[in-house]
Amino acid sequence: MKLKTVFVIILCSFLISCESKTNKRSFFAMNTHITIKSTCGKNKSANREIEQKFYNLEKLISTTAPISEVYLINNNSGTVKLSDETFFLAKYALDGAVKTNGKFNPALYPVIRAWGFTTEDYKIPSDIEISQLLELTDFSKIKLDAETKTITMPEKMMLDFGAIGKGFAGDEAIRILKENNVPSAILDLGGNIQVLGKNLETGEPWKVGIRNPYEDGVAVSLKVTDCAVITSGGYERFFIGKDGKKYIHIFDGETGRPVENNVVSSTIVCEKGIYGDFLSTTLFVMGKEKAIEFWKENRDFDFIMMFDDLTLCYTAGLKDKIDFLTDFNKIEIIQ
Repeated sequence: MKLKTVFVIILCSFLISCESKTNKRSFFAMNTHITIKSTCGKNKSANREIEQKFYNLEKLISTTAPISEVYLINNNSGTVKLSDETFFLAKYALDGAVKTNGKFNPALYPVIRAWGFTTEDYKIPSDIEISQLLELTDFSKIKLDAETKTITMPEKMMLDFGAIGKGFAGDEAIRILKENNVPSAILDLGGNIQVLGKNLETGEPWKVGIRNPYEDGVAVSLKVTDCAVITSGGYERFFIGKDGKKYIHIFDGETGRPVENNVVSSTIVCEKGIYGDFLSTTLFVMGKEKAIEFWKENRDFDFIMMFDDLTLCYTAGLKDKIDFLTDFNKIEIIQ
C-alpha cells in the first residue's frame, strides 16, 4: 500500500508540474490554420521547429508557388531532381494509386483545376474537356528513379500532394516532438488531428471530436492515444453549380467529376497521419461496400463513415473508444 501511495503522489506531482509546462502555438500554413498544444519536454523549441518545418514543406509541395518542387514538376516536362521529402511523397502517392486501382490518384490535378477548386473560380467543364483532361491522369506513365531521386513526367501531366501533404507534415511534427522528449501533444491540422501520448492535464486519453456533417457541432467523439484521426467530408469545400447541384472537392478519378455517392464523412484512425490522409479520401471515393472490403483486406486501420440518410458504420476496433453525440437512424459495427 505504501508503494502504491508513493507512486500516486509521484504521478500527481508529475501531472501538476507538467500542466504548468504546456505550450500552445498557432500559425497558418499549407492553406489551413494549425494549432499545436504540447506538454513537458522541450516543447517550446519543438513547437517552433514544427512551424518552420510546415513552412519548408509548403515550399516544396505547393502547386502554385513557383519556387516549389511540385510547381517545377508540373511546369517542366521531362526529368526533375527531387529532395528526399518530395520523392518520398511522390512514391507514397503513386504506390497508393496502384494499391487502390486509381481510386486515389495524385495525377488528377489538371481535372481538379478545370473545375476551379485550386482557384475558387468554380465552373462545370464540358464532357469533352473532362474526357481530354482524363487522358492526362494515367499515373502509370510517371516514372520514379530511387537511385537518382528523380521523377519523369509526360508532357502536360501534373501532380498534387494535397491529399497526403498535411498527414505527412503531421508525422514530421510527431517525430520532432519525440526528438525533443515531449510526451504529450495534440495537433489540429484543419481536420487532421494527431495525438502523442495521453492528455497529461487529465491523465486520460485525448478526446477528439468528429464534425457533424448534418448540422453544426460534433457528431462523434473518440478517446485516443498515439494516433492520427483524419476526416474527409463533402461539407469541407464545395460549390453549387448553375444546374443547382452540389459539387464537392473530392473527385472520382474514373469520371473526372466530384464524387456522387451517399457518403458525407469518412474518418480514419491509424498510427500515421499520411496513411490516414490517404485512406480518408480513398474510402470516401470507394463508398461503403468497397471501403469495408478494403478494410477487411488490410486491417491496419479503423474507420467511421457517415451517410446522407443519417446512418453510420464503424469498425470493431473503435467499439470501446467511441461516443455518439448525434441521434443516428442506424449504427452498424463492422466486424
